[in-house]
Amino acid sequence: MTIFGPDISSYQSGLSLSRLADASFVIAKTTEGTYYTDADYQAWRTQSAQLGKPFVWYHFLSGESSTAQAQHTAANVGDSSLPGMLDAEPAGSFSPSLDQILAYLDAARSAGLNLRLIYLPRWYWEQIGSPDLSPVAGRGVSLVSSVYPGGSGGPANIYPGDGAAGWQPYGGMTPLIYQFTNQASDGGQPLDYNAFRGSTSELISALNPGTGTGAPSEDDDMPVFATGVVAQGNGAVTVVLPPPANYGSAGWGNVWFSLGADFGTANVRVAIFTHGQGWSHVYPDVAVSAAGDRVNPVGGPLPTGVQKISITRTANPDVPLSYLVEAVHR
Repeated sequence: MTIFGPDISSYQSGLSLSRLADASFVIAKTTEGTYYTDADYQAWRTQSAQLGKPFVWYHFLSGESSTAQAQHTAANVGDSSLPGMLDAEPAGSFSPSLDQILAYLDAARSAGLNLRLIYLPRWYWEQIGSPDLSPVAGRGVSLVSSVYPGGSGGPANIYPGDGAAGWQPYGGMTPLIYQFTNQASDGGQPLDYNAFRGSTSELISALNPGTGTGAPSEDDDMPVFATGVVAQGNGAVTVVLPPPANYGSAGWGNVWFSLGADFGTANVRVAIFTHGQGWSHVYPDVAVSAAGDRVNPVGGPLPTGVQKISITRTANPDVPLSYLVEAVHR
């Protein structure tokens, strides 16, 4: 199942959400930098609540202080529990760097915002050097991509399908949401439209997985761990099922995964499957040396909602190798 939702701003001023025949969810601009508040945001937030549609705010990043921008968003979002998105793309003379993006993600969490998405299109990710996005994923933030294949009509007519290029991973992340057009006909005017591969309830779960921030919290307790042996042999696959990080009815917090070797260097492919995203993180060549410490392929806590980890032997397939999963309960 795939559902659709527009993202809107004051460019669509006066749009009535009740007229959107194809909208299962709504993404609406609330702020930009420290200097702009969208005049239509609050009305759309109210309409969305009345219609019972999942609602996401978004902030357009500027080059100003990340703390000041996050405070500006927090003052205007209206409900800090609502999931939000950071729009990170160039505008005028400003082109955000990965460091500036991460700074806003951290400032937003410090301001009490429920920031869960980042719109960072592949073309711009390539412009800034195709960086590893694991620091983004490690903060519990999912990716929104954009590729416009063309076409006209309603969203369902334009949508290129669940195997389209817009769903392909980059930076070690697989998009949770894919913006596939800026010309969909709905509600009497052309709109940007996004797709989510899942149901409305699954989208709500993906956008409200818990309170994980990508760093340990003083509320974490009940540490647990599990360890096991990675199967030997060329191409051998071991699948590990960790607790779902910052997600699930059991109330799991942060989860860490690492590998340790002896008698040589083991090379493996590590792939991480995340709820609502599929195989969201793939590390094709992880080297684990007997002479070194344990290796964490992610470089921090596992992504929010991780469901399983696949470890495939590549080079040196008979070097003894084990895994460790460490978790905390909130």
